Amino acid sequence: MKIYPCLRLLWIALAGSALVNLSALSSSITVSLVANIINLLCYGLITYVLYRLSDQSALFSRAFPACLTAVVLVGLGLVCTFFVSGSPMLFNFLSLLLMAGSIASLIGQYYMYWGLDERVISCGYAFPARRIRWCLYAPLIGAFASAFLMLSGMILPGVMLQLACQFVPLVLLWQYMRAVREREDNPLTF
Repeated sequence: MKIYPCLRLLWIALAGSALVNLSALSSSITVSLVANIINLLCYGLITYVLYRLSDQSALFSRAFPACLTAVVLVGLGLVCTFFVSGSPMLFNFLSLLLMAGSIASLIGQYYMYWGLDERVISCGYAFPARRIRWCLYAPLIGAFASAFLMLSGMILPGVMLQLACQFVPLVLLWQYMRAVREREDNPLTF
Protein backbone atom coordinates (compact mmCIF):
# COMPACT_ATOMS: atom_id res chain seq x y z
CA MET A 1 0.00 0.00 0.00
CA LYS A 2 1.21 3.48 -0.82
CA ILE A 3 1.23 5.53 2.35
CA TYR A 4 1.91 8.97 0.83
CA PRO A 5 -1.81 9.95 0.63
CA CYS A 6 -2.21 9.06 4.31
CA LEU A 7 0.89 11.06 5.21
CA ARG A 8 -0.48 14.05 3.32
CA LEU A 9 -3.67 13.90 5.45
CA LEU A 10 -1.53 13.52 8.57
CA TRP A 11 0.50 16.60 7.62
CA ILE A 12 -2.68 18.62 6.95
CA ALA A 13 -4.07 17.64 10.36
CA LEU A 14 -0.81 18.51 12.14
CA ALA A 15 -0.59 21.84 10.27
CA GLY A 16 -4.18 22.67 11.21
CA SER A 17 -3.49 21.80 14.82
CA ALA A 18 -0.31 23.90 14.89
CA LEU A 19 -2.11 26.89 13.36
CA VAL A 20 -5.00 26.56 15.78
CA ASN A 21 -2.53 26.48 18.66
CA LEU A 22 -1.61 30.06 17.73
CA SER A 23 -4.85 30.92 19.50
CA ALA A 24 -2.91 30.45 22.73
CA LEU A 25 -1.83 34.05 22.22
CA SER A 26 -5.45 35.12 22.72
CA SER A 27 -6.92 35.49 26.18
CA SER A 28 -10.53 34.97 25.06
CA ILE A 29 -12.23 31.87 26.46
CA THR A 30 -14.49 31.63 23.40
CA VAL A 31 -11.49 31.62 21.04
CA SER A 32 -9.85 28.98 23.20
CA LEU A 33 -12.96 26.78 23.17
CA VAL A 34 -13.35 27.04 19.38
CA ALA A 35 -9.63 26.30 18.98
CA ASN A 36 -9.97 23.20 21.16
CA ILE A 37 -12.91 21.95 19.07
CA ILE A 38 -10.95 22.46 15.83
CA ASN A 39 -7.94 20.79 17.43
CA LEU A 40 -10.13 17.82 18.36
CA LEU A 41 -11.27 17.56 14.73
CA CYS A 42 -7.62 17.58 13.61
CA TYR A 43 -6.86 14.73 16.02
CA GLY A 44 -9.90 12.91 14.70
CA LEU A 45 -8.32 13.13 11.24
CA ILE A 46 -5.04 11.78 12.65
CA THR A 47 -7.00 8.90 14.17
CA TYR A 48 -8.53 8.17 10.76
CA VAL A 49 -5.05 8.16 9.19
CA LEU A 50 -3.82 5.73 11.82
CA TYR A 51 -6.84 3.52 11.18
CA ARG A 52 -5.91 3.44 7.48
CA LEU A 53 -2.27 2.64 8.31
CA SER A 54 -3.01 0.11 11.07
CA ASP A 55 -2.52 -2.87 8.76
CA GLN A 56 0.94 -1.64 7.70
CA SER A 57 2.76 -2.34 10.96
CA ALA A 58 2.25 -3.45 14.55
CA LEU A 59 3.23 0.01 15.77
CA PHE A 60 0.56 1.70 13.67
CA SER A 61 -2.00 -0.80 14.92
CA ARG A 62 -1.06 0.16 18.51
CA ALA A 63 -1.15 3.88 17.71
CA PHE A 64 -4.73 3.77 16.45
CA PRO A 65 -6.50 2.74 19.71
CA ALA A 66 -4.30 5.07 21.76
CA CYS A 67 -5.17 8.01 19.50
CA LEU A 68 -8.85 7.05 19.47
CA THR A 69 -8.82 6.94 23.27
CA ALA A 70 -7.23 10.39 23.36
CA VAL A 71 -9.89 11.83 21.04
CA VAL A 72 -12.71 10.33 23.13
CA LEU A 73 -11.25 11.55 26.44
CA VAL A 74 -10.52 15.05 25.19
CA GLY A 75 -13.98 15.17 23.59
CA LEU A 76 -15.55 14.23 26.92
CA GLY A 77 -13.40 16.88 28.54
CA LEU A 78 -14.71 19.50 26.15
CA VAL A 79 -18.29 18.47 26.85
CA CYS A 80 -17.62 18.70 30.59
CA THR A 81 -16.36 22.29 30.23
CA PHE A 82 -19.97 23.39 29.75
CA PHE A 83 -20.88 22.00 33.20
CA VAL A 84 -17.79 22.98 35.22
CA SER A 85 -19.04 26.42 36.28
CA GLY A 86 -19.57 25.81 39.99
CA SER A 87 -18.56 22.29 40.92
CA PRO A 88 -14.97 21.73 42.12
CA MET A 89 -15.46 17.97 41.87
CA LEU A 90 -16.44 18.25 38.22
CA PHE A 91 -13.45 20.53 37.63
CA ASN A 92 -11.16 17.85 39.09
CA PHE A 93 -12.81 15.22 36.92
CA LEU A 94 -12.29 17.44 33.87
CA SER A 95 -8.62 17.84 34.76
CA LEU A 96 -8.20 14.07 35.07
CA LEU A 97 -9.97 13.51 31.73
CA LEU A 98 -7.73 15.98 29.93
CA MET A 99 -4.61 14.57 31.58
CA ALA A 100 -5.56 11.01 30.62
CA GLY A 101 -6.30 12.21 27.07
CA SER A 102 -2.91 13.87 26.88
CA ILE A 103 -1.15 10.72 28.06
CA ALA A 104 -3.06 8.59 25.53
CA SER A 105 -2.14 11.10 22.82
CA LEU A 106 1.54 10.89 23.73
CA ILE A 107 1.41 7.09 23.61
CA GLY A 108 -0.30 7.23 20.21
CA GLN A 109 2.28 9.68 18.88
CA TYR A 110 5.07 7.51 20.18
CA TYR A 111 3.78 4.47 18.31
CA MET A 112 3.01 6.52 15.20
CA TYR A 113 6.44 8.13 14.89
CA TRP A 114 8.27 4.91 15.75
CA GLY A 115 6.13 3.15 13.14
CA LEU A 116 7.16 5.75 10.57
CA ASP A 117 10.77 5.35 11.64
CA GLU A 118 10.77 1.56 11.22
CA ARG A 119 9.72 2.06 7.59
CA VAL A 120 12.76 4.22 6.77
CA ILE A 121 15.19 1.32 6.45
CA SER A 122 12.78 -1.44 5.49
CA CYS A 123 11.30 0.59 2.61
CA GLY A 124 14.54 2.32 1.63
CA TYR A 125 13.44 5.92 2.09
CA ALA A 126 16.06 8.60 1.50
CA PHE A 127 15.56 9.92 5.02
CA PRO A 128 17.87 9.53 8.03
CA ALA A 129 16.83 6.84 10.48
CA ARG A 130 15.50 8.06 13.83
CA ARG A 131 15.11 11.68 12.66
CA ILE A 132 11.31 11.40 12.45
CA ARG A 133 11.30 10.65 16.19
CA TRP A 134 12.07 14.33 16.77
CA CYS A 135 8.45 14.96 15.86
CA LEU A 136 7.74 13.65 19.37
CA TYR A 137 10.85 14.97 21.14
CA ALA A 138 10.72 18.61 19.98
CA PRO A 139 7.21 19.45 21.25
CA LEU A 140 7.93 17.70 24.56
CA ILE A 141 11.18 19.60 25.08
CA GLY A 142 9.43 22.80 24.04
CA ALA A 143 6.61 22.19 26.51
CA PHE A 144 9.02 21.66 29.42
CA ALA A 145 11.20 24.64 28.47
CA SER A 146 8.18 26.91 27.95
CA ALA A 147 6.69 25.81 31.29
CA PHE A 148 9.96 26.79 32.96
CA LEU A 149 9.90 30.18 31.21
CA MET A 150 6.26 30.76 32.14
CA LEU A 151 6.90 29.87 35.78
CA SER A 152 9.79 32.35 35.70
CA GLY A 153 7.37 35.08 34.65
CA MET A 154 8.33 35.18 30.98
CA ILE A 155 4.95 34.22 29.58
CA LEU A 156 5.19 35.51 26.01
CA PRO A 157 8.66 33.97 25.33
CA GLY A 158 7.38 30.70 26.82
CA VAL A 159 4.33 30.63 24.58
CA MET A 160 6.40 31.57 21.53
CA LEU A 161 8.94 28.81 22.27
CA GLN A 162 6.20 26.22 22.64
CA LEU A 163 4.57 27.31 19.38
CA ALA A 164 7.92 27.21 17.55
CA CYS A 165 8.57 23.68 18.79
CA GLN A 166 5.15 22.59 17.53
CA PHE A 167 6.19 23.51 13.98
CA VAL A 168 9.23 21.17 14.06
CA PRO A 169 7.06 18.08 13.33
CA LEU A 170 5.64 19.84 10.28
CA VAL A 171 9.07 20.38 8.79
CA LEU A 172 10.29 16.87 9.56
CA LEU A 173 7.10 15.22 8.34
CA TRP A 174 7.28 17.26 5.12
CA GLN A 175 10.83 15.97 4.50
CA TYR A 176 9.73 12.43 5.32
CA MET A 177 6.78 12.75 2.93
CA ARG A 178 9.11 13.83 0.12
CA ALA A 179 11.28 10.75 0.69
CA VAL A 180 8.21 8.48 0.76
CA ARG A 181 6.81 10.02 -2.42
CA GLU A 182 10.13 9.64 -4.20
CA ARG A 183 10.32 5.94 -3.23
CA GLU A 184 6.70 5.24 -4.11
CA ASP A 185 7.00 7.01 -7.49
CA ASN A 186 10.24 5.16 -8.35
CA PRO A 187 9.99 1.74 -6.63
CA LEU A 188 12.63 0.06 -8.79
CA THR A 189 15.52 2.33 -7.75
CA PHE A 190 16.30 0.63 -4.43
